[in-house]
Amino acid sequence: MTRRDAGRMILGAATVAGGSEFLAGATEQQKRPSENQFAPPAPDRFKNYQPQFFSAEEFHILDAFTDLLIPADETPGARDAHVAPFIDFVVNAAAEYEPGMQKKWRRAMAWLQTQNFGSLSKDRQLALMREMSQPEHDRQKKHPGFFAYRLIKEMTLHAFYTSREGLIGDLDYQGMAYLTHFPGCTHPEHHRV
Repeated sequence: MTRRDAGRMILGAATVAGGSEFLAGATEQQKRPSENQFAPPAPDRFKNYQPQFFSAEEFHILDAFTDLLIPADETPGARDAHVAPFIDFVVNAAAEYEPGMQKKWRRAMAWLQTQNFGSLSKDRQLALMREMSQPEHDRQKKHPGFFAYRLIKEMTLHAFYTSREGLIGDLDYQGMAYLTHFPGCTHPEHHRV
């Protein structure tokens, strides 16, 4: 999935029924004038989120998986950014413009269910996720769950780093800043030629 594909998915999702309600927090932030260009975070609208596409078990699995991919530490994690509800919303909306996407997600969730991912301990979930990701680090290795890992990881990264929590909370994005000079990389290991 490319950045352009993800952008098309989100734009398509925004046009379906309920899209404006789901994305209301982001659009409201843009409407409010403020001395600080970023408005305060919206109240937790997703506290009692009911999945539209995934079953309750699938949603639990998705939420646990995304939390393992981007856990909260001194910065926000996937749960703070409501990554699982975002994915559910986008995949549900895909029925109108990319029905094949839903088949991929059903297949990925079915594979994770066969592994009993939702009932595993957090340590065992993490171990399984590491096993699934091995082909990403070593092209010689194969894993039957790699497709599920890649699918969830790609959408998780997109959802997280386009959220307020990812963009501002994790990346510390300051907005469109004007730089008078470019300081360059300060890591000594990157100064070797």
